[in-house]
Amino acid sequence: MRKHMLDFISGSESHAVRGLRILIEYFYALDVLEPLHDVNIRIVSVFGSARAKPMSKGYEDAVKLGTLLYKNGFGVVTGASQGIMEAANKGVSLAIVEDLKRSKKFSNKTEKQIMASNQYKNILNVYSLGLKISLPFEAECNPHLGKTATFHYFMVRKFFFATLSSAFIACEGGWGTRDELYEMMTLVQTGKMELMPIIYITSEPRHINVDLDFAVKGGYISPLDLKLIQVVDDYKKAVEIVKKFYSNVKYIQYSKTGYIKVHLITELTPAQKKTVTNLVNKKHKDVFKGGVKIGSDRLEFFNYVHKSYGILREVIDAISV
Repeated sequence: MRKHMLDFISGSESHAVRGLRILIEYFYALDVLEPLHDVNIRIVSVFGSARAKPMSKGYEDAVKLGTLLYKNGFGVVTGASQGIMEAANKGVSLAIVEDLKRSKKFSNKTEKQIMASNQYKNILNVYSLGLKISLPFEAECNPHLGKTATFHYFMVRKFFFATLSSAFIACEGGWGTRDELYEMMTLVQTGKMELMPIIYITSEPRHINVDLDFAVKGGYISPLDLKLIQVVDDYKKAVEIVKKFYSNVKYIQYSKTGYIKVHLITELTPAQKKTVTNLVNKKHKDVFKGGVKIGSDRLEFFNYVHKSYGILREVIDAISV
């Protein structure tokens, strides 16, 4: 019956059946990725070109990026394909092997033997993830993945990138990379997704800066929206931004009434409290209409007048260490 249903859905051109397929794909991914919700780690999306060649600088830097993210306690999710995506997943895989090699159990094992072990596979399942899109010219997943899910619809896949991730790092890439980058920026800009680091790594920042500046000058975005993306020229800077953001922030909650709650990891120092108070009551008092309540483990903003969540990002950057 299941095969008959799948064959029927795959072969049908009906819009109603297409809607059913979208729904089934959503529940399929929920089922596959459900175990990750019980794991207390932050996952970083890494986007980039599938056409980047092994041994190229972009590929090698993405390997180092994946390794550095893992060493700092972050998982990595990519589009599961080759190029930059493969490199980031490979960086995680190599770091896991290196970690296990230090333990007594694996000190005398080869890399191949370690990668065949259940312990390696269990760690990889949590820290190196792939959300693959079904395309005829990208048939295979890269070999450095743990948990994977395959999607027919880009929109369903994007939804799971958004729900899984605590940060987004885009490397150089084509239409797909740009699509994913601007999609995530739009979701954060509009409050459909909580504020989080969005980073673009490029050795030639002029192309994206020209685009962003043009949008500001034309009045298409607020100048404050530029705080929602950080353009850097080095993967180490990208990881440092993610670490700094989450040095104090546990998670953020929004409400439709303009109430924002920032849950903190540690209590703010007197200097940090003063910084927040000055930003809220002086610099941006037209936005923070209801002021701020500073608790031992939270910041509560009342009646936030939405001009840009870049202002909220400014507050978080000011208290991050």
